[in-house]
Order: sequence, then structure tokens, then C-alpha cells
Amino acid sequence: MQAATPAAPENPDIKGNRVFILSSLSIGHGLSHMFDQGFPLLVTEIAAAMGLGNFQTAILFAVRQAGSSATSLGGGPLTDYLRAYWGLILTACMLGHAVTFAAIGISPTFAVVVLAVLFLSIPGSLWHLPSAAAISQRFPERRGFAISMHGFGSNIGNVTGPVVAGALLGVGFLIWRHIFFIYAGLAVFMALFVWWSLRSLGRENAGIAGNSLAHQFANALTLLRNPVVMALILAALLRGIGLNALFNWTPFYLRETLEMSTLQAGSYYALLTGMGIVSAPVLGWLSDRWGRKAVLVPGFFAAAALAMVVVSVGDTLLLIPVLAGLGLFSFALHQIIQASVLDYVGRGAEATAIGLLFGINGVIGIGSPFLASAIIEQFDSYGAVFYYAGILTLLTAIIVIAIPLRKPDAPAPA
Repeated sequence: MQAATPAAPENPDIKGNRVFILSSLSIGHGLSHMFDQGFPLLVTEIAAAMGLGNFQTAILFAVRQAGSSATSLGGGPLTDYLRAYWGLILTACMLGHAVTFAAIGISPTFAVVVLAVLFLSIPGSLWHLPSAAAISQRFPERRGFAISMHGFGSNIGNVTGPVVAGALLGVGFLIWRHIFFIYAGLAVFMALFVWWSLRSLGRENAGIAGNSLAHQFANALTLLRNPVVMALILAALLRGIGLNALFNWTPFYLRETLEMSTLQAGSYYALLTGMGIVSAPVLGWLSDRWGRKAVLVPGFFAAAALAMVVVSVGDTLLLIPVLAGLGLFSFALHQIIQASVLDYVGRGAEATAIGLLFGINGVIGIGSPFLASAIIEQFDSYGAVFYYAGILTLLTAIIVIAIPLRKPDAPAPA
């Protein structure tokens, strides 16, 4: 057994303070998720403008997933190897958002949109790797809470993303292309903020002897031999596939089946994506205090039950608390799975572990948009994805029950 990882030493400069770093990372994470959660609603307009069917729409979601998974798998070891340059990597993520949004805005054909969406997936996925590693190193004693606070920032973006996209689409003189240009401008502004606040992140590792890049990839293979880590990755996989189905197709359910306006659909969709503002810090704190499993298992059972009743409540007022209840567990539980994986990882391999968690989920989940599309076609209903997601979430709960998770404050195994 090795000793628990000590917290990174505090820096008297405000930019080296761990609370300031967590806050800055959370702000950037929030804007990144605002872009991400506005995207599915914008896709409904792209599909209408270009005359896309469900299969072609699924291609957009699938290439986004493919680029994300490749970035996570390859970027994890690379991020740990380049740990002295985390601030520069994070700045590059925001600049990458700006370039790819502008590229989508000027795309003349569906094929060009597909290519641009593929590259759009890279900066958002890459952001998680240095940020999760930096947080894990600075808050080893409150890892679940700190990861959830980083997620709190993302949940602000999850709430505002659909609402902002829906509101902008409701402005008569704006089309989806204009909105991507607006996003590009916001990303440039955020790149300046990240450069100012986080450009020194990781420099404390500059004088520490590290492993070669080949050794970092070998570390990834070592993590894959840990049965608990693999079980957590499997649980995250099933949950992730279900969540992707909900996030990708709920805007279509709201707009096509329930015939909501873009603003109304965006507001309802925000309940699904953003209620973690309320739940993420609380569930993260509870997982640190009572254990990860004590939060994950009942949370997954509750999420599965809520997903199963979405269609039955239809467009009644009951849809509001049901979607809000689903939103309480959407991202918050996934963040606790991240903390559970980091409980088993030593210093210097955090980004590799998070890269594996997101990357493996992404690789296997590439087919999920097509499977969800086939289910929609088979049942001739966008509502079928809620049952699909509910079943996958129920399986996730059963798997987590069987995983022998260690206590968060126990020493990490060698």
C-alpha cells in the first residue's frame, strides 16, 4: 500500500491558490458545456435546413463521439507527460473551440459540417484531462467534492446552453450559422481569460522527473488490468451510452413530438442537462463522507425510474419535475464515477485514467447514435430513447452494486 497522495503545496500568489484554480477551471468548464449542450438543439436546425434524416443526424453525433474518444485515449498519457504545460493546453482548447465553430458556420455542405464537427469534439474532450488531473492533485482529501464543483461549473453551462441556443434561434434575423460565429467570439474571449488565470498551471511539475511518453502509455495498460477500474469503466460506459441518447434526441422529442418552440424546448432540455447545479456539490460531498457507492447506487435507480416515466407524462406539467429529477443525476453521478476511478490512481497518472474513462466509453459508444436512431425508427417514436436510457441506467446500478469500492479516504493501492 502506498500513502495517500498529498495535496499540492499552496502558492502565495492568488493564481497559485487551489481555490482560485478550481474556480477558474470551473468557469472554463462551464462555457465548454454551454457550447456542448446548445449543440443538439442547433442540430435540429441544421437537420431542417439541410434536409437530413435521422440516420444522417446520427452521423453528426457519431463523429462527435469518435473524435472525443480518440482525443481522450491518446490525450490522457500525453497530458500526463506534458504536465508542465497544462495551462497552455487549456488555452489551446478554447482557441480550438473558436476555430471549429467558425468552420461550422461557413460549412457549405453536409460533408464539410461532418468534418468540422469531428474536430469540434477535440477541445471539449481535451479540457477534462489536465483539469481533472490538477484538481485531483490539489484536493486528494476532498476529491469527490472538488470534482463535483468542477462539474458545478459545467452544470451552469448545461442549464444556459440549451436556453441560450433556443433564445438565439428564436431571434428572427439569426440562423444557426450566425450562432456558431457568436460561439466562436465567446471562445476567443474565454481563451484570453484562461491564458490570464491558468497559464502557469502545471509548472510546479516542471522540475519533477517524470516518465517517458511510452511509459505513460504503459501506465494506461496497467490501469486496464485493475478489475475495479475496468468495472467502473464498464459502468460509466453503459451510463454514458444512455446519457448520450437522452442528450442527443431529447431536443427532437420536445420539438417534433411535443411540438415545442425552440425557446420552450431549450428551457425544458436545460432541466435535463443542468440540474446538477443543485445536486453535484451535495452528492460529491456525500460521496466523500459516506462513500461513492452509497451515492451512486440509489442515484442510478432513481434516474432509471424517472427515465421510464417521461413518455407517460407527455406534455403535462408533470414533465417539468420528471426532467428536473433526471437532471439531478445526469452529470453528477458521472462525476462521482470519475472520483471513484481517481481514488485508485497515483500522482502522475490522473489524466491517463480520465482519458481511459472517457475514451473507452467513446469508442464503444460511437455506435450508440445509430442504435438509438434504429430504435426510434423501429418504434416510430423519439420517446423510445427514454426507455432505452432507463434500461441501461438500471444495468449500471446493478454493476456498481457488485464493485468493491474502497473508501475515499483510504490509502490508494500500489
